[in-house]
Amino acid sequence: MQFLFSSIGKKIQVAISGIFLCIFLVFHLLNNITLFFGPAVFNAMVHFLESIKPMIRIMEFGLLFILIMHIGNAIKLTIENKAANPVNYKQSQSNDVSSLNSRTMLISGTIILLFIILHLSYIWLSYQTHNPNNHSETYYDILLRNKIGFLGHKWTALFYVIAISIIAFHLRHGFQSALKTLGFLPNSKNNFLYKIAFIFWGIIPFGFIVIVLSIQFGIIN
Repeated sequence: MQFLFSSIGKKIQVAISGIFLCIFLVFHLLNNITLFFGPAVFNAMVHFLESIKPMIRIMEFGLLFILIMHIGNAIKLTIENKAANPVNYKQSQSNDVSSLNSRTMLISGTIILLFIILHLSYIWLSYQTHNPNNHSETYYDILLRNKIGFLGHKWTALFYVIAISIIAFHLRHGFQSALKTLGFLPNSKNNFLYKIAFIFWGIIPFGFIVIVLSIQFGIIN
């Protein structure tokens, strides 16, 4: 337990929880890709998830636990690092020690957390306002054709694109830091892991942005 809550232990917790969150994004994107196949396929996918709701609820609580672990340990590490290094270095020295990504991880993480809260609030509000069990609307209609705004609204779509770009910015440094924490150095034989990481911080966010723009421009309607 001492090691678990030591500085290295907290870094390992941040690394592992971050990787699990990346894996969640893969499955989340795969679910959203069904939008390209039309209402029937998307609604069938959602109905399937509804049919295994108890299992989904357990996974959601697990995901929430992982998210809290990731955020909590990241904040603790940031506070400990600032306490251990109270002297402010010059800008040139700071650039030598860490990249812009690493110095803004807490800021980008905070923005991402706000985005997650707003995103989940929208989903909750949508289903409270338009219940597919009581109306003729389907899940597809609720997400794309309701009057709350969401991705059919250009300013909401722009907000999503910016937020997803920040997620990519956060994941790029985060994934590389996680690999280093777990002992996979970029100049070792495991360098291929750093190349695979592009899937998570490059391709996955790009996929979400494509979906947002496809809805905005009527490709998905």
